Formats: sequence, structure tokens, C-alpha cells
Amino acid sequence: MNRAARSVLRKIGYDPALEEERKQQLEREATRAVETRKDQPPEQQAGDLGTVPDELLSESEKRHEKYRRQQAMAGRFTPAAERLPIMTAEERKERDKDRPKWTSTPFEGPIEKLIEKYGDLEEVKKHLTLGQSMKYEFTGDGKVLDKSGKIIYDGHKPPGDARR
Repeated sequence: MNRAARSVLRKIGYDPALEEERKQQLEREATRAVETRKDQPPEQQAGDLGTVPDELLSESEKRHEKYRRQQAMAGRFTPAAERLPIMTAEERKERDKDRPKWTSTPFEGPIEKLIEKYGDLEEVKKHLTLGQSMKYEFTGDGKVLDKSGKIIYDGHKPPGDARR
């Protein structure tokens, strides 16, 4: 074959010399795979297409090898039902005993009204909504401060007077 024809065939992707080289390379890889397979224990040799290059396998053999690998990986893990913690009703009740109970608190009015109504700051804390409890700080000496640090209730004066 002349050089011009070979150049055109190389550009379009087919070159008989290159194809021959590829076939020889595949044959060498296959013989190496067979030799290394002989060195393996017999239990690893049985039905294992993993050592044969993919180019030598047919499509059905490739598919078979893929599913075989998937099954081998699946066998390494226990089923999800065995791994997940499945609780019985008694275990759930025992676990829930130690958990704090959340009760929703309806809005009863501003904190000043709650202090007037209940008087005791511990009782007032129980009746605050989540937003109110985040907005106010109760100090150890009986004062109630807002976000900016202003005193809302000083422990002695009625709430209406504390703002003035």
C-alpha cells in the first residue's frame, strides 16, 4: 500500500499495521493473564473473568462479569434490616421517658401582663412563648432584661413603672 493511501486511512482511523499491533498487544495481555491466573489458588480461578481484558470479552460476558461483581459487593454487607436499629414499642417508651416533653405555649400577652398576672418569675417563664423567651433574659437577682439590656422588671416595681 502506498504512503498516500496509508496516510488517508490513518486519518480516518483505520491502519492495517496499527490494527495488527493492537491484536498482538491483546494477545500478549491475554497470555500474561492466563499465566498469572495459573499462579492463583483454584477457588479464585473458578468463573472469574476479571483477569481477562475487556477487549477479549463479548458483550454478554462483560454484562455477566458486571453482575457478578455487584453480587460480590452485596455479599460483603449485611442487609439493611439487620444494620438499622429497629425499636420495639417498649424500647421506644423507655427512650422517650428521658426526653423532655415539649408543650406549645399560646401567647397570653406581653411580659408585663404576665408578671402582673402571675407575680412569680418562674411561673412567668413557663407561660412565655418561644419568641418571648428568646427576647428576654432573666437574671439571678430577679430582674428581667430585654435584648438591648434595658431593665423591663427590677423585681420590686410593678412592670408598668419599670419602663419609665
